[in-house]
Amino acid sequence: MTSQESPRAPHEATTSGRTGAADGVAFSRLVRVAEAGSTNADLATALRSPGGRRDWPHRSVLVADHQAAGRGRAGRDWETPPGTALTASVALWPRVPLERWTWLSLLGGLAVARAVGRCTGLEVALKWPNDVLLVGVGNEAVPGWGTDRKVAGVLAEVVRVPGAAEGAAAAVLGFGLNVHQRAAQLPVPWATSLAAAGAAAAGLDLVVLLESVGEELGGLLEPWEAAGGDASRSGLAADVRRACATIGRRIAVVLPGTGELTGQAEGIDDDGALLVAVTGSGTVRVTVGDVGHVRAPGG
Repeated sequence: MTSQESPRAPHEATTSGRTGAADGVAFSRLVRVAEAGSTNADLATALRSPGGRRDWPHRSVLVADHQAAGRGRAGRDWETPPGTALTASVALWPRVPLERWTWLSLLGGLAVARAVGRCTGLEVALKWPNDVLLVGVGNEAVPGWGTDRKVAGVLAEVVRVPGAAEGAAAAVLGFGLNVHQRAAQLPVPWATSLAAAGAAAAGLDLVVLLESVGEELGGLLEPWEAAGGDASRSGLAADVRRACATIGRRIAVVLPGTGELTGQAEGIDDDGALLVAVTGSGTVRVTVGDVGHVRAPGG
């Protein structure tokens, strides 16, 4: 693949051919740039431009070798040193009702988790709603994380596309996977990278990791779309519940603007919300919030 580096206008870069997953390529189109402020923001801008749907078909991907102003949930900044992480955003035009797109972050997280597990052999889990963990790799417990460490984050955003056929919205599914960072390059004590966690060299190839994420993503998207976005009927809900380390734990949830609640994480409902048993309040349905793992299941 050849590329022309164009961080601010990814649609102008030379890309790989438009080869579908059936031909052995996991994405319908791949654009690689040397640097982006935020791959999600840049891809969203491209989708809104004239010809956005044509240029960025379903399951096309923008990859940045260096992301200088990435965004996590709640607008948090996230920057990666050049060449150390896999930072990418996927354009999606899901053929499901918009109200069921709440599953996209969990679906994306599961795709990343499965790809990491397949490539490295490390034990991987999800932390609701959008973190990917390496299980038990920390030497010391960190409040809210224990000895698990965050290796990736996922952010799904709805993009309103003026005049788009078949609906007026697309989705951008961004993910950042820490691969080569040394311990000193990690921004917080609960973060790790595949290299820092001891993954073998074969599991640290960014091209292989990207292709694996794309394959897992396609394998999850196709039955979910075929089921009209019904996460239970497609099997997605059951797969996410099995992979989610939050379920069964005593947790603390910081809710936007309304304080904190603590309780036992009982499960994930059919809309992707976290169900928390709170003393005196019964089961509370949480759709957004920062979750801290206070105690492991049975602990």
